[in-house]
Amino acid sequence: MNVSNPHYSKPIIVSNTDRQKFSFTNFSDHFDEHISNSIRGYSNLKDDVVSISKYFVEDDTTVLDIGCSEGTLIKRIHDQNDQSTQSLFVGVDINDSFKRHWTNTKRIKYLVDDVTTMSFPKNCSFVTSLFTLQFLSERERPHLFRKIFDSLVIGGGFVLSEKLLSDDGKTQNMMDFLYYDFKKTNFTEKEILDKEVELRHLSKSISEDQLIKQLKSVGFSKIQTFWRNFNFVGLVCFKPYSMGNGGSE
Repeated sequence: MNVSNPHYSKPIIVSNTDRQKFSFTNFSDHFDEHISNSIRGYSNLKDDVVSISKYFVEDDTTVLDIGCSEGTLIKRIHDQNDQSTQSLFVGVDINDSFKRHWTNTKRIKYLVDDVTTMSFPKNCSFVTSLFTLQFLSERERPHLFRKIFDSLVIGGGFVLSEKLLSDDGKTQNMMDFLYYDFKKTNFTEKEILDKEVELRHLSKSISEDQLIKQLKSVGFSKIQTFWRNFNFVGLVCFKPYSMGNGGSE
């Protein structure tokens, strides 16, 4: 088994059965590394998101990372946007087990909160959410997309990544097993299967067409795919300068 960090140790999970129960809390010590071992190209995705942020972050605005986990992405975005000295960078996660990784500074703040109920800033220039929204119910997603859209300043950007469903069964089967072949380089077959079973009630994946329709329904008229690996996709969405003519610029 190939694990890049020699000090990495898998969490000890206590269960009444032989099946290990997946929980974000169980992986909070090394969550970034766990995701990197689970999603091929995850580090490249984060690099791209940081680079994209340079096109959006402005002074006197807020940058928001939804589902910030260890908080490394929002810190990197802050560090790379030295052209903006009057902006605030906020990471939020519902799981308080990640607090041990956070260090608040004058311009970087971390919050434990539920994004479906919390109030968003109204001056966001850039909002990110990597592999978080797929764990929300379908009825909650449109409302959250609307909150994100309304929080953005004109010309602001929203970057999200999700694991999506293929359009047909044959393609879905192929993508699933190519993905499992990759995961076997870092996890045992039992670990892979146990996690798939535990995610049944957590993951609420939809198709790419459904996702784009949801985003367009709240006002994001320009949506660009910038990253893809198996059925994991990264999108950048623009809040248009003009809301007339279907939101075109």
